[in-house]
Amino acid sequence: MSWFDVDKEGLAKLLAARGKAFIIHELVQNAWDQNVSMVIIRLMKLPGDRYATIEVEDDDPRGFARLSDAFTMFAESDKKVNPEQRGRFNIGEKEVLALCESAEISTTTGTVSFDAKGRHRSNRKRIKGSVFSGRIKLTVAEFDECIDAARRLLPPAGITTTLVINDIAEPLAVQTPVRRFEATLATEIADAEGVLRRSVRKTTVEVFEPCLGETAMLFEMGIPVVETGDKYHVNVGQKVPLNRDRDNVTPAYLRDLRTVVLNATHDLIGTSEDANAAWARDAMSDPKVEVAAIQTMAKLRFGENAVSFSPSDPESNKRSMAEGRPVVFGAQNTAAEWANYRRAEVLVPAHKVTPSPKPYSDDPDAPPVKVIPWESMTKAAQRVVLASKRIGKALLGFEPEVQMVHTTNSFNAAYGRRCLDFNLLKLGHAFFNQCAEEGRLTERAIDLLIHEFGHEYCGDHLSAEYYRALTKLGAKLTLLVADQGGDILRV
Repeated sequence: MSWFDVDKEGLAKLLAARGKAFIIHELVQNAWDQNVSMVIIRLMKLPGDRYATIEVEDDDPRGFARLSDAFTMFAESDKKVNPEQRGRFNIGEKEVLALCESAEISTTTGTVSFDAKGRHRSNRKRIKGSVFSGRIKLTVAEFDECIDAARRLLPPAGITTTLVINDIAEPLAVQTPVRRFEATLATEIADAEGVLRRSVRKTTVEVFEPCLGETAMLFEMGIPVVETGDKYHVNVGQKVPLNRDRDNVTPAYLRDLRTVVLNATHDLIGTSEDANAAWARDAMSDPKVEVAAIQTMAKLRFGENAVSFSPSDPESNKRSMAEGRPVVFGAQNTAAEWANYRRAEVLVPAHKVTPSPKPYSDDPDAPPVKVIPWESMTKAAQRVVLASKRIGKALLGFEPEVQMVHTTNSFNAAYGRRCLDFNLLKLGHAFFNQCAEEGRLTERAIDLLIHEFGHEYCGDHLSAEYYRALTKLGAKLTLLVADQGGDILRV
C-alpha cells in the first residue's frame, strides 16, 4: 500500500490558474529532450465541440525507456543530471493527464491509456518514437492560447517541429539569433543522491528580435518561461533555475541574464528609449556590466559629452551647458549606476571638465580672493594668525603676511610670495577654536604650518627639495620648542 494517493480532480483545479497553454510546453519539452529529429504537435477541435484533442509525436528510436514514468509522479528522472535537458521532476505529463478526460501514451515499450475507469496497459508497441494523445475540455479562447503557445516555441536546430491545426500543417521555423554568445549563469544539476542543487556553469545564450506585437520572453532551451518585456527574446541553453511551476525566475537571476545580454548586445542598441528601458537600467546597476556597455549606455541616455552635476562648483555646470554638454543630476541614476559610471570614467563632474575660474589660478577671468578683515575674525582666529606670524619669522627668518580668506578652492591653506592664507571655508571655525581652547597650536595646525612654510623653498610636493625643506623646518621647530619650553607654540 502506497503512503498517499493523488486526487486527479483536485490536481486539475490547482492547475486551472496556470491556464492550458502550459500543456503544449510540457509535452514538447519532453519530446525535444529525447533523441529525436522530428516532433509533430497536433491540435484538433471541431466547431461546437467542448473538447479538443492534443497530440505530440516524436521519432526517438528508443521511445520511453520506462513506460511507468508516464504516470508516476516525481520518479527519478535521468534528466536531472544533464543541465542541457529541460526535464527535472518527472511531473509534466502527469499534470497534463490531470486535465484530460481521456488520454493515451504509446511508445516502443508499450501503450498505456487513461479513461473514466482508470489506467490500462497493453503490449501494443510502436516501431519507433512515442505519441501522447489527450482529449481535453478547451474553450475557443483556450484552444487559441494553445496555438499561440506552440507558435512561441523556438525549435532547436536539427529537430523539424511541425504544428498541425485541424489537419493544416504549419512548420515552425528555426530562427536565426541576432547574437549568440557564451556566458556563465546559474543552473540546476542533480548531485550524487539525485537532489537538484544550484550550480554555475558556462552555457550558450541566444538573443532574438521579437516579432511585431510580441512581448519579449525568457526561454529555456526553446521553451518559453516568462515574459520579461525586455528588448529581446533570450534563449538560455541550459536549465534555468525556476520555481516548481516552471513559470518564473528570481530577480537576481533575471538581472544576471540582463547583464550578460547587455554586455553582448550594447552595440545593437541605438535609441535613448531602449537605453532607458527597465531591463537596461537593471543591467546597468550590476557590477558585472562591462565598461564598453556602460560607455554606450551613457552616450545613448545623456549624450556624447554629458557631465555630472557639480554641487561644489555651480558655475561649472552653467559653463558645461553653454558648451552644449548635457548636465546629469544625481536623481537620474541609482547609486549602483553612478558607481558603474565612475568605474567607466564617464559622466565626469562638470568642475573637472568646465571648471569656473578660481582665485589663485592663472586664468585672467579668475576673481580675486575674498579676504576676511581682521575685525571680522573671531578672537580664536586672530590668536592663531598672530602665532603663525611668530612661528614663520622664527623658521623662515622673516615675518610672513598671514590672512584669513574665504574661497571655494579645495585647499585648507595656501602659501606664496611670503603670504600664508588660511581658507576658512575648508578649515571651519572649529580648527581655530580648538587651538584657543588648548592655549597652543594643535598637532593639526603645526602640521599645516610646516607643510605651507615648506613652499618657501619649493613648490613641488613630490620633489626631494620640498622633502628636505620639511625635515629642516621640523628640526628647527623642535629645537625652538626645546629652548623656549613650548612658548613658541602658544596662542
